[in-house]
Amino acid sequence: MVFKWFRNEAVIATIDEIIIVLALIILGLAVLVYFGIITPKMATIAGLGTLLIAILLTISIVKVQKKRPAIGPEAIIGKIGLVKFISSKGELVVEVEGEYWIAKTIDSVKPGDAVRVTGMEGLKLRVRKA
Repeated sequence: MVFKWFRNEAVIATIDEIIIVLALIILGLAVLVYFGIITPKMATIAGLGTLLIAILLTISIVKVQKKRPAIGPEAIIGKIGLVKFISSKGELVVEVEGEYWIAKTIDSVKPGDAVRVTGMEGLKLRVRKA
């Protein structure tokens, strides 16, 4: 079963690195036990502590990666805007979060209508009537 958050390549790369570091730590603990530097009980406690830290770190990284962007063009998708005017070329000028954008839509809109941002094509917004 593939989890939804595994689709994000950054999450996969981060988890992969955590697993590699965890494996190296466990290998190091095994070598220390083999040469009698630490007891198996100490290695088990250190290994479980390291595993707990790795799990908590992975959970926090996944939470951060799942959040929507707070800045940039991607953050505007899903927001409601207001049609300010329609240019002579038939392009809409909409205000979203205090910024003016050129937009296009397949819906029939007029100045003053509320629209929802559904996507971006370059620097133009795609909007639908809200």
